[in-house]
Formats: sequence, structure tokens, C-alpha cells
Amino acid sequence: MGKKMVEDGRPSGTRPLGKAALVVGAGALIGLAVEFHWLGWSSIPGNSCGGGHRPCPEGTTPTLILAFLFTFAGAVGLIAALAAFTQARPGKAVPGALAAAGVLIALWPGWQAYLWMRGPVLDHVWQAGPDRPASVRGVGAWTVGEDGGTVVRARTDALVAYDSGSGDRGWVLRAPVRESVCAMSERIVDGVGLVAFARDEKPCDTVWGVDVRSGRKVWERNISGRTVLYGRGGGGLLTADAGVAVASAEHSVHGYGLADGAVRWTAKLVPAAGTGSEDHVECEPVTASAAGATTTVAVTCGSYKGFHSAYLLTLDTATGKELSRRELPVESYLSSAAVLSAEPFTLLVREEDERGLAAVLSYGDPGDPKREPVTIPLTADEEDLAVTASDPVFAARPVFRAMVADGTLIVAAAKPEGDYPEQVSAYSLDDGRRRWHTDLGTTVVALAPAGRDRVAVLGESQRLWTLTTDDGTRVGEEDGTTVRDISFKLDSGPQLVRAGDGWVIVNADGDNRPPVLAVGP
Repeated sequence: MGKKMVEDGRPSGTRPLGKAALVVGAGALIGLAVEFHWLGWSSIPGNSCGGGHRPCPEGTTPTLILAFLFTFAGAVGLIAALAAFTQARPGKAVPGALAAAGVLIALWPGWQAYLWMRGPVLDHVWQAGPDRPASVRGVGAWTVGEDGGTVVRARTDALVAYDSGSGDRGWVLRAPVRESVCAMSERIVDGVGLVAFARDEKPCDTVWGVDVRSGRKVWERNISGRTVLYGRGGGGLLTADAGVAVASAEHSVHGYGLADGAVRWTAKLVPAAGTGSEDHVECEPVTASAAGATTTVAVTCGSYKGFHSAYLLTLDTATGKELSRRELPVESYLSSAAVLSAEPFTLLVREEDERGLAAVLSYGDPGDPKREPVTIPLTADEEDLAVTASDPVFAARPVFRAMVADGTLIVAAAKPEGDYPEQVSAYSLDDGRRRWHTDLGTTVVALAPAGRDRVAVLGESQRLWTLTTDDGTRVGEEDGTTVRDISFKLDSGPQLVRAGDGWVIVNADGDNRPPVLAVGP
């Protein structure tokens, strides 16, 4: 029998439905190729990645591999499908429409596949405009509110408040004429932050109490301030607790009412009884921190003959009464000293003598002279601790790549053979032993608290990890969360601040990089 014919005279077996499906499928491959090329190449920061310290964002490599595979398969498949279809049904409009339909159909599944390959991300939300004048620098930052709803960035010439959600500028408080911000309190207490100013190469002697909600100066005091030496900054010169503002001055420490600046007390700093009088020894506060109704001050003493002694002084914050003092285990002046935690009191110390002490000292109770501090060396056989970042730094309120939580010091660290800190370690404050460490494979840029029993670590590879503080377990993705569009926008030591569901990053260099930027889900 002859073949059954359809009404237009063609055999039924030549219906183009199957061939139309092939055209749509080939169009889908082309759509995936175009989509993956665009998503893959646009995800590369600065149009280059893959270096040892700036790997490509998560998902970029498989996306581009698939893009090239789909390009080849789609081009060959579309040419063959169109040839077969036009044999059955000549014309250009219909096959073109079918191919375009395939492209559109593939976009949504392609986007979902890309999201799966990319993993979780934090996207760039906003960034502030550059600092003007360009000569100013960021010197510190505060967060306002439990959720970090406002970030206050201190520049050498002003305090500037930013809304963490939108980036909108709130208030601006200008520094006195020809004076620069030289010191800040480490935290805000009862809505008041402390800031001090100094003229060029002059003492840090003008102290303001600032209402951080409105940006209003609520009081001012002039003290016989200390000259802040180049490279050391004024961190630890101001602190507050229990309604008292504490300011370190020349040879003394002052207490003022936090709300009104009223004079409360003055504690003169002198060497231990029976020493130093014959050599005209004088003592200076180096750094201080107040918590739990007491203020602990690190003090060094010396004369024209050189270094004499150093000690920790514990004062009653309300009255300024000396509660105790204990000798610091150093034999030369300190090149750096900073309080990493007020409770438990944890002190970073580095002597000028290169053979001297360079360590983190943990005091369960700084007022107990019988209890020796736990010493965690900054450099040891296993690794070198990178507590502070290199230049640029926040001079008035330093930022540390370290934090204290759950009785441990959590800190960025470098392997002995490494030039950059690429791992995070935790040391017990009870015995100084390393509890855990994790190698991230990229330079640790910033480290910050991330809620209860959590620490966040931002890597140069644009990854953000969340670790548990007790054992260093990685929370979420093993490779961390990708942070998009921040490449080349961070200086060497930014401050990472939790703000709602996202993060705010504060730079010291606000001219070549954004002074403040935010990322979020």
C-alpha cells in the first residue's frame, strides 16, 4: 500500500514537531551559553582573578566552562536543527521564533543553576562617597545600637554618622579649628562616646563627650594631655564605665561625669613607694580600660636615665581610689600596648627592646598580685600572631584582627614560612595553649564578633566565614560566603561591623577607597 497522505500532500512522518523541538532545544543551549558567559565574566573582580591571594569567586570556573561547552554545542546543534526544520517547513520567521523561545525558556533554569554553583553570597548594598578633603583619614569607628543601626566613622577632621541600612549621612560633628581627632573611647556607654583632639605635634588635650544619637557635643574638658607619638596612635587614652568618663593625661588619670563632664577625681601616677625619687622618675599612662566598676591602667615610669619600671594600676572607677597595683613583666619602654578585652583583662604588650616581651597577657583578676598572667607569645614555633594590621591603621581607636570570647583569644595567624596571616587560631586564656586553628587559604583581612559564640572572618578572597568560638567549626558553607563587588575597595586593615543581617566595612583610607561600604544578603 502507498504511504498515507495528509491534506497538504506531504507524508505524515515529515511533520516538523520533532524538528521544532530540536530548534527550541538548540536555542536553549545558546541562551545558557550567553547567560553563563555574562554571569561568569561579570563575577570576576577587576577583570582578573586566580592569583595566589585573590582566587576567583565561587562558581566562576564551572560557570565559564559550561558557557564554552554550551556555546559549541548550541552553535552546532542550532545549525543542524535549523537545516532539518527548514527542509520540512521552509521560511525564516518560524525557526527564528522557535530559537528565541528556547533562549527565553533557558534563562530561569540557567539562573537557578548559577545560584547553586555560586552558593550563598553577600551583595554590595551601598558605599559612601570619597573623603573630602582628600588629605583626611579615618582614625576610628563606633557602632550605635545593638543591631548596629548607625556607624560613626571618625576622620581626622570630623565625626560622621552613617545609616547602616541605606548609607545616608546622618550628623557631622567637626573638630576644632586646626585640631585633629587623636583618641576615642573603645565603646559607647549610655549613648555617649568620648573623643579627644590635638594640634599638630601637640598633646591630646581637648576631650569631648558626644551624644552619638544626635551628634551633639554635651561637654568639653581641657587636660594636660599626652603627646601621641607617630605610629602609636591614641587608642586606650579614653574609656568609660558606670557613668564615669576616664581620660589619661600627663602623669595622671582623670575621672569625669559621663553625662555632664563634671570633675569626679584625679589619680596621680607615681612609681612604687621607695623607688625613683632620687632619679626624678615620672610615670605616664599608656593604655586603660574600664569595666565592672574598676579601671585598669598600664603605666610606664622613667627618667632622663631611661626606663625605670612598669605596672598595672587598678582604680575604683567611681572614686579614683587605688585598689591595687602589680608590676608588668617588662624591662624597657613599650613600643605598643593595647587592651584587647576589659573582662577578662587581656593586654597586648610589645617592648622596644627587640629581645623583650612581645605577647598577649591575660589576667583573670588584674587586682590579684599573686596570680601570674597567662602569656601568649606573638611569635612561636607553630605560628606568628597577627593581632594588628599593617598601615593604614585607625590611630584613635585601633582595630585588631583578634577578639576575646569564651575564655579564648581568637586571632589571625601566619605560618612560620608565610608572609600573610591565612589562618585563625584560638588560645586558652587559662593556660595559654592553642585550642584550635583553621587554615582559610587566603589572607585574613578583618575579624569581628558575629553573635553569640560566633566569630566572622573576612578574607582577601572575598569570602566571609563564620566560625564557632569554642572549636572553630565552620558554620554554613565550608568555603564561606562569597562577598561580591568589594575587590580593590578594602585597605589593609578595615573594620568589620555587624549591622542587622549584613555587614558594614569601614576603611581608614577614604580617598582611594570608599570610606564606608555595606554588604548584605
